[in-house]
Amino acid sequence: MSIKLENFEEDVHLLIAERGKEYFDANQVLMLKQTLDGWSAVIEGSETYQVLLEGHDIIHGWHCTCPFEHGPVCKHVAAVFYAARENLRANISSASGELDRWIDEADPDVIRRILKMEIRKSDDARTSVYHEMKSS
Repeated sequence: MSIKLENFEEDVHLLIAERGKEYFDANQVLMLKQTLDGWSAVIEGSETYQVLLEGHDIIHGWHCTCPFEHGPVCKHVAAVFYAARENLRANISSASGELDRWIDEADPDVIRRILKMEIRKSDDARTSVYHEMKSS
């Protein structure tokens, strides 16, 4: 079974998609990374789980370390589907210059809030901010 990230909700049970969206909206998808083979992320909830997706915009396989056995996709995988799709959309917006314009026009408090969320989720962001702030 392959799933297109753009409309994965059509292929995932409604309740699983909703629970995954809750995890995504609560910023519980941490360390999302696009790899040569797909995506990897850590999901922080009552426990911490590792999720791997095979594929980029079309997902051909997935694995989660949680014990879910009631269907092919768990809420953790659904959360990573949301995060990966958002990442792909952000890359498209960035390529068009839209993100640069938004950042230039944003309220400084909004930028601070976003930065704090991102350094919590990403080792690379945390390292970049640390080095930038240390040298300024």
